[in-house]
Amino acid sequence: MAGSTQSLRSAGRVPSRWETLRTSKSWQRGIRHTLSYIVLIVGAAFMLFPMIWMLSASLKPSWQIFTDPPIWIPQNWEQVQAGSTNRELSLFKVPYNGEDRVVAQLGTRKYTTVIDAAQLHNLQTVPSNQVGDAVATTLDNGVTLNVRDWTANGVTKQVVALSKSGDNLVVAAINDIRAAISRVPLDAVNAGKRANTTVEGVNFQARQVADASDPSVTHDVITVGPQSELTIVGPQEIVSHATIMPADSLSHAGFAKVGNTELRLFQVPNDPNKYVSLVSETWQPVINQDEIDKSGFLAPSDHLGTRSTQQVKGVAVQVASYKPDTGDPYDVVILISGTQQSLVIPVAKANSLRLAQLGGLASAHGATVGAVPYRIQDGFSDGSGVNSVALVGEPREMALVVPQSAVTDAFDVNPSEMQRDMYAQLSFKGYSEALQSKVGDTFFPTFFRNSFVLVILNTIGHLISCIVVAYAFARLRAPGKGVLFLILLSTMMLPFPVTLVPVYEIFRDMNMINTLWPLFLRSFFGNAFLIFMLRQFFMAIPQELEEPARIDGANVLQIIWNVIVPLSRPAIATVVIFTFWWTWNSFLEPFIYLSSPNLFPVSLGLNFFKDQYGTIYYDRMIAASVMSMIPMLLIFFFAQRYFIEGIQLTGMKS
Repeated sequence: MAGSTQSLRSAGRVPSRWETLRTSKSWQRGIRHTLSYIVLIVGAAFMLFPMIWMLSASLKPSWQIFTDPPIWIPQNWEQVQAGSTNRELSLFKVPYNGEDRVVAQLGTRKYTTVIDAAQLHNLQTVPSNQVGDAVATTLDNGVTLNVRDWTANGVTKQVVALSKSGDNLVVAAINDIRAAISRVPLDAVNAGKRANTTVEGVNFQARQVADASDPSVTHDVITVGPQSELTIVGPQEIVSHATIMPADSLSHAGFAKVGNTELRLFQVPNDPNKYVSLVSETWQPVINQDEIDKSGFLAPSDHLGTRSTQQVKGVAVQVASYKPDTGDPYDVVILISGTQQSLVIPVAKANSLRLAQLGGLASAHGATVGAVPYRIQDGFSDGSGVNSVALVGEPREMALVVPQSAVTDAFDVNPSEMQRDMYAQLSFKGYSEALQSKVGDTFFPTFFRNSFVLVILNTIGHLISCIVVAYAFARLRAPGKGVLFLILLSTMMLPFPVTLVPVYEIFRDMNMINTLWPLFLRSFFGNAFLIFMLRQFFMAIPQELEEPARIDGANVLQIIWNVIVPLSRPAIATVVIFTFWWTWNSFLEPFIYLSSPNLFPVSLGLNFFKDQYGTIYYDRMIAASVMSMIPMLLIFFFAQRYFIEGIQLTGMKS
């Protein structure tokens, strides 16, 4: 108990519980420890946040990584495949009849607000300066109007401006026209016949619109606006009936009332069915690059017969009969048409020919076969794996359509009410696609292989050279040893750019540029920092431990291997960790010495991966970055005890 508490007791007053705790040394120590832990936890969270964010981002689809507001927990946006195509449509949740329904988007439709001229009454002409600005207001029935405030004789009413007469406006009070207001599809209004109608002596330009319940009855309506766009949605089962058709083959075939909305219908020549268009997009014929490398060839123009458009794997392409110098003619698909020569592939070999969305081919780069140029998209994923695909033929506008008979229900919703149908799910797609993506002509696992090879060679080189030299400086006697050690330490002060050019010229003269030799050969000649660290550690080992080995006739190398190395495991582990760290993260030297992607280590391959895919496939880029960090994290996690022990013992001398 503290002295102040004892003084209270001697004074005849029992100290309170708070006074006892406040004066207790254990309580004060607990406060200090608690504050220390809080500071450490906050600091650790601050340092770990970038790593946690990167790990979380690598488990998300690309579109979730930079959303606003951010999506912290990886989510999956539920999608459904559109028929037998490789197109997937996203699903939404919308409120309908008091419950949330999962629906697919069937399109959009514009609406406008109209007033039935037959029900219009109590019109008033008022000066413009007595009427306020128009404000879009949604009434109880969901119809939106441009409402203005009209103030006269100290009374303010909400009115709608119907027309203008000089400096005056013709208005009607909201309460007087509420029953006459309705929302009508804009295309139905524009399709109606023009009509002149007079209401209470005021002439209006109107349109004749069919009654929603009885199309044989028409109404003269006055358009008052504003226009709005609603989204048409329906059950997700509709999408399973989808198919792709050329957009220019569709012609308008009127409207059909389905549910509480109307759907625009289309038809195609020689087909009695009518269709509903879900989405119209630009598609591009593609074929796997490895299929071209295996079976494609250049055909002279005079070897190709009459060209015709045919369906091959469901894609309309040009097909011609190829007449080889020997053998029978056979049909080929003309992938890229040239003046003198064309890039072709036999119809029987065009197994991967398909349509792909042009939006997913934004980073295609140029290539040539002979004198025929074409474009290649690396890392393209469409459900059949990750491939490099060649863009062949011409882009075409395609429509994703479903038969009218498949649409049994549909309704309109406000776009603001649509929410993505999502659920928490970790996505490892970025990792698998990163491993299957090409950088140049090399896959990402090759970079790991090269880095591990360099790590192993550099580790062997440093252990052999540094242990021997460090032991010599720590134990052996030689004239000028101290001067030589100072010269060795002075090499640590030379900046890397100073030695870069002469070292590069040495390897150039030895014909080692664009090989792995410059990246590990120097480790067999020692490292000043590692030699210094091992020397300090060896000096802390008592020499008496070496005497029995010398008495038994062991030479210097035997003493190093059988005595020094077993006692220096912490220091050797530190050498391995530093070597792994330097080699794994080395970027400038591989960038200088290497030019072939199949020789790139992870650091250089990741940079080229970022340049090639970073602006399109963020999930792959971040997943590749996480994979490049995992070896470093593992080696520090499993070797941290030796690392810390080696750092603590380095510099200690008996």
